[in-house]
Amino acid sequence: MLQKYKVFIETTYIIFSAADQGLPNWPHKRPKAIDELVNGLQKTNFQVLAPDPEQAMHDFFKHFKFVQTAGGLVQQAQADAFLWMHRFAHLDLPKGKIEKGEGTVQAAIREIEEETGLNGQFERLDTLACTYHVYEMKGRSFLKQNHWFRFRFLGEAQLKAQAEEGIEAVFWLSDQEWRSRLAETYPGLRELLTATC
Repeated sequence: MLQKYKVFIETTYIIFSAADQGLPNWPHKRPKAIDELVNGLQKTNFQVLAPDPEQAMHDFFKHFKFVQTAGGLVQQAQADAFLWMHRFAHLDLPKGKIEKGEGTVQAAIREIEEETGLNGQFERLDTLACTYHVYEMKGRSFLKQNHWFRFRFLGEAQLKAQAEEGIEAVFWLSDQEWRSRLAETYPGLRELLTATC
């Protein structure tokens, strides 16, 4: 299978690949700042061709702080109900930073519990994939790798949004409802769910 990585920057992206993706090549030797990336990519997607795309991606963003998070799509057992939230004007899934000594699945479950108030048993159904995006916060540039899973939840479906994390509401949507609302999600998450679920 062709190895490639897509990093989202706002609504556009850079693909790191070993094979030509039919996009313009990144025109600069190295990105100097997040502003250069955002301004240069507002209307154009680019590619970076390399024999080892993952290494090329890490080299490209070596001046960025690397952050890993985990989260997931959660379905109630015996119900057509999937856990979603509204955060920063987007439909989103629960996720958060992986803590030191924590595995990705463990981190995903902890973040789901903290952000949504769910308490019960989680059964991992699938490992979906990783998404990548770049952002800036407090004058620092970050490259975030999000590890995504699909879970079945067994327990009481009572929800409580973690307001201090910017979560405005937590709710259940049917399979048809969340699929019909994918345009309200972030581009990387939308692409992930369209490809894997």
